Amino acid sequence: MGTRSASSQRLFCSFSAIASLLVIATAPAAPPQLSANPANLAIFPARSQTPDQQRADEAASYDWATQQTGWDPYQAKTVLDQQSQAATTAAGAARGGAFKGAAGGALVGVAVGAIAGDAGKGAAIGATSLGLTGGMRSRRAVQAAGNTSTTAVAAYQQQFGVWTRNFMAAMEAKGYSLR
Repeated sequence: MGTRSASSQRLFCSFSAIASLLVIATAPAAPPQLSANPANLAIFPARSQTPDQQRADEAASYDWATQQTGWDPYQAKTVLDQQSQAATTAAGAARGGAFKGAAGGALVGVAVGAIAGDAGKGAAIGATSLGLTGGMRSRRAVQAAGNTSTTAVAAYQQQFGVWTRNFMAAMEAKGYSLR
């Protein structure tokens, strides 16, 4: 009986340890702190600034560049990600166009074929014609979604370049060397 008790106790301790690890692992972590240097530039403190001073100068330069351009890289990235997700969803929804068109065409073809006396032949003709139409529409929708995403990325990159030039100018004015 002592063996069972010790065995049960070890089992209980093992389950308790696992449960504790799961609680710790699923506890919400603090969100990561965003960098004041989103361009990931190499910054050298040319006037022997301390790490604390550099962090403060980076934050001030970030704010200044954002104010000068009227554009925040992190907010714009969030919008870009949302647009990209919407384009992906639209492209995914459009991809089934040929199949949906063929299915709808077959139904219409059955009705027309039944009137003409050959429902099977009508279904085949309807499926083929509307399947091709649905496939063409699907390809155009996928292409349009891709073009929208590409345009949004190009606009983001262009604006990020302008913002980065402003950030670099502010950091250089504070006595840093950047690459």
